Amino acid sequence: MALKLRDQVVLIDSGTGGHPIYGEGNGRLFESMAAAGLDPKAVKTILISHLHGDHIYGLMNNESNAQVFPDADIVVPAAELKWWTRPGVESIDLGPTRKGLAQRIQATVATWKNVRTFEGEPELLPGVYAVQAPGHSPGMVAHLVTSGGKQFLISADVVNLAPHISTNPEWQLAIDQDPQLAVETRRKIFDRAVADKLTISGTHWLMPNAGTLSKDGNGYVFAAEG
Repeated sequence: MALKLRDQVVLIDSGTGGHPIYGEGNGRLFESMAAAGLDPKAVKTILISHLHGDHIYGLMNNESNAQVFPDADIVVPAAELKWWTRPGVESIDLGPTRKGLAQRIQATVATWKNVRTFEGEPELLPGVYAVQAPGHSPGMVAHLVTSGGKQFLISADVVNLAPHISTNPEWQLAIDQDPQLAVETRRKIFDRAVADKLTISGTHWLMPNAGTLSKDGNGYVFAAEG
């Protein structure tokens, strides 16, 4: 996601960075920004929801780990960074796409001087708030963007598969690091979206991927906005 905030462009996560583990066709951040009329050099802040590779590998060169956005302020949930840098985390098997992830985080994000962390649910930028959303990753957050009377909740990986919204939100997914907590977070986030009439989106939702939710029995109905 990209936000225009006064004189700067704010990214929420950075994508896969063209890392080969995610297959062909990934890592098109700069192409997508150009198509949207956004200049990567205008990116002053990058808000990170969580530290899985498909959300942070766009911050770094695949060969050298050099920063892609060295002049940007990178804002990371403190609980997330703490978990991925704790002793012994490198030995935990979290599946093929996360192989070597902890080591790469420790060699990059954990050492970069332009990274700042936060706790709780502060206002990270004017009108942009963190919302705790653990489960898929231990310290994951969503981001609530407010403008006037409108609110847009960018829910990160609260749901990874769009049909999961309307079928059974209590299904547990192997890709969630704490599947039961992920279910509880999913319910909390979705119920808030319904109650507060939020516009909501998620990283892996099918296009169009911004709209509203309503309750439908045990599940929810997503209505895309034009």
